[in-house]
Amino acid sequence: MKLTLNREFALRYGAVALLFLGLAGWFGYDGAVTYPAKDAEALYADIHAGEKPDSAEYAEQYKRTAIERQFQFAAILALASLIVGGVLLRAARFAFEFTDTGFRWNGRDYAFADILEVDRSRWEKKGILKLKLKDGAVTLDAWHHAGVKDFAARINKD
Repeated sequence: MKLTLNREFALRYGAVALLFLGLAGWFGYDGAVTYPAKDAEALYADIHAGEKPDSAEYAEQYKRTAIERQFQFAAILALASLIVGGVLLRAARFAFEFTDTGFRWNGRDYAFADILEVDRSRWEKKGILKLKLKDGAVTLDAWHHAGVKDFAARINKD
């Protein structure tokens, strides 16, 4: 059986990545188009519920700062979108499959006897298994992949 990406995990992470990307676009648009097109005093009044700025110079400085802030928010949200999307891509590319006699991970075949230790400390609450192998370790997460529960049941037989 091959582990496959959990559909709910993929939908949620994909939606969050798209939300962050959309917000980055919104902030970027405000910083590049909306804020520069407004008069400095009108922009100040829009942001501060109709209040008038202390002076025209202060309003201009406020406008420059507000535009910079929009680009900063856009950059932070674009980075967040890349991080969440990267987690999703990494999970999608994770290749692990097993049979009744062993499993294949990281391009190598293993027998169940090659598992030196199974850390089940987070299995009940989180659905996470950590396998210590003779040449590395692998973490399996039932939230990220369908089939982890079947693998856990299979190694519990031994």
